[in-house]
Amino acid sequence: MSNTATQLLSFTVLIPLIMGLARMNRVRASFHPFLLFLLLAFTAEVVSEISIHLTKDNRIPSNIYILLEAGIILYLFYTWGFLKKRKWLFAALAATYLVTWVVENICMGVLANGFSSYFVILYSLTTVFLSISEINALVTSYSDNLFRNSKFLICTGFIVIGVYSLITEGFMLIDPDNSKIGRQIFEIFAFINAFVNIVYAVAVYFMPVRDDYYFSKRFKA
Repeated sequence: MSNTATQLLSFTVLIPLIMGLARMNRVRASFHPFLLFLLLAFTAEVVSEISIHLTKDNRIPSNIYILLEAGIILYLFYTWGFLKKRKWLFAALAATYLVTWVVENICMGVLANGFSSYFVILYSLTTVFLSISEINALVTSYSDNLFRNSKFLICTGFIVIGVYSLITEGFMLIDPDNSKIGRQIFEIFAFINAFVNIVYAVAVYFMPVRDDYYFSKRFKA
């Protein structure tokens, strides 16, 4: 697959981002971190492309992006309530993320010379577990169609990306010099990422509106 096709697939994140920005003033505040997550993902794609064109390398922006993404997703689960009820767990995970990233990227010198595989494994595994916990809570408390529930769709997307990241990072750690497998993994990820971005777009469409939105809209009228 050509680089242009891969780039176009990666920029499908613009679909849910534009939808999210259009609805930002209406959706509940607990979903705002997810909109920030989409904005960060788009910004990271742009920065990565610029970095590749200028320096032929995107490792530094990619490693920094992973840390920011992990923090935003962790905060998203906090705003949804699961980690807010377990503030000690939220603090412990945030501290573990930061320490792991610093040790791998700064102490081990990975920041400019490689990709944060160990941090990605930690962050992906944590996100998958948090997503499964959120889905389990929804199954027991939500009586409507789950495929019309934003939390369910977002968590499903997190699980798909998280599991794929765990598999790919495992392969890269076992055989880091196999460029053919690395290229195939990247190409497959482009399609998976595009699919998940469409799932995110559906999630944005079904995001619940603020309780006071229709009241304030009628009052202004």
